[in-house]
Amino acid sequence: MSRIHMKNQLFFSLFACICLIFTQGCKKPPIIEEDEDPIGEVKELPVLDESIPAVIPHIYIDIDGHAEVVEKSTYLNAAVKMDGKGKFADLQAVRTRIKGRGNSTWNKPKKPYRLKLDEATAVLGLPQAKDWVLLANYNDYTFMANAIAMQIAKQLGMPYTNDIIPVDLTINGEYRGQYNLTQQIEAKANRVNVGEGGVIWELDSYFDEDWKFKSNHFNLPLMLKDPGVESAAQFEALQKEFQDFEDIVFRADFPNNEWGSVFDKEQLVNFLIVSNLTANLEISHPKSTFMHKRAGGKYTMGPIWDFDYGFGFDEVSRRYFNNVRKPLLGEADTRIGAVFFKHLLKDPEVRALYKSKWKTYRNTKFNELMGFIDRYAATVRNSQKEDFALWKSGEGNFAQSKADIKTFLRNRVKHIDSEMAAL
Repeated sequence: MSRIHMKNQLFFSLFACICLIFTQGCKKPPIIEEDEDPIGEVKELPVLDESIPAVIPHIYIDIDGHAEVVEKSTYLNAAVKMDGKGKFADLQAVRTRIKGRGNSTWNKPKKPYRLKLDEATAVLGLPQAKDWVLLANYNDYTFMANAIAMQIAKQLGMPYTNDIIPVDLTINGEYRGQYNLTQQIEAKANRVNVGEGGVIWELDSYFDEDWKFKSNHFNLPLMLKDPGVESAAQFEALQKEFQDFEDIVFRADFPNNEWGSVFDKEQLVNFLIVSNLTANLEISHPKSTFMHKRAGGKYTMGPIWDFDYGFGFDEVSRRYFNNVRKPLLGEADTRIGAVFFKHLLKDPEVRALYKSKWKTYRNTKFNELMGFIDRYAATVRNSQKEDFALWKSGEGNFAQSKADIKTFLRNRVKHIDSEMAAL
């Protein structure tokens, strides 16, 4: 090879390298698209996943003398057994007592029940206990309102959130429909573990328990849920402790005082997220609103309870999914619960935490919730048909109800996003 040819080859090689370096250096960096919004514009289809087995446990109760439960105050003796259908261990027949339960739900044709087993027993994979609840869900033709709310609370890490297990129920040989088996809210080590000296309060405008009082400043209707007390002095000690807390909240220096040392702000925010996303406006009354406290600990919202009047339920039409943009705590709402919770939201720290935790939930957990709904609906689809044939609650189009509840939740997310922007 000639010296001239070698020089030419070296020149062109060097020139090519310079061009490559120049073009790579001048090339615009690739545009990184932002993550797709997990909410998005999704059209939910009225389809149930038939690849998922439509199997749920079956509970059989035989009441002594073939009697019927006709009241909430008196237990009847009975035997109960549970067929886990291969999903849970079966429960061989054990002795129990049964009575009615609920407030407005007790007046519906399909009755809710309370069970008290003679011996603490583990049932359907849940820790052993004597007291259990069978929710009838007569209003809830979606069969999912409570299950969805509890799932959100579990995603958020709310302590002592109930499990919801869909079951078929037969009493005295007669099929009664699809129910939810769940835990009774009570102060026990494997339920709401408030320990010795702890307390569970229920805030409810029904105000119909024996041990109750109304707070001095917000007129909150407080009823002692658990533990039981044996004297007025015991009750008054618990009452004073709560009143001391409310005094701090009502003081002129709120929120710049020690109220955060006696109240759990994070669980308040989680409670508001669950209530807002499910449009559980009953907290404004308040109704079925619980607060617990360990001895020496903070007052803490929960366990959550009773969501069959959420999800845009209209009491006149008896239909869900109305008023998707109705605020949880309306500006002009002067009801006791609304006034109390709006007062707590005056704390800038609570508002900041509310916005932060909401953003995290909607971006990282909401799509998981959508998958949960798909699986739950598919699992109960056959039971729903049998229940509808018996009670005729709703319109009978369960696949459409599943699509509608998911659409409602997606639209509710958008509403909450706008609320947070203005908070």
